Amino acid sequence: MLFHTQIFVLGFLPPVLALYYAVAASQRWREIVLITASLVFYGWWNPRYVPLLAGLAVATWGLGRLN
Repeated sequence: MLFHTQIFVLGFLPPVLALYYAVAASQRWREIVLITASLVFYGWWNPRYVPLLAGLAVATWGLGRLN
């Protein structure tokens, strides 16, 4: 899925934005929506890399919590 394709503009982006604004009151849920949408977006191209991206997100979060 590329940013300029119809499936992204019409099929992916509107539901993600709607969900993001539906949970706008909670920062935690906004973050969950964005991380999940990112994993789905990048996994659309090659699902093999989703565990790697998820692991990097968890590692980055863990390193950030150390400070």
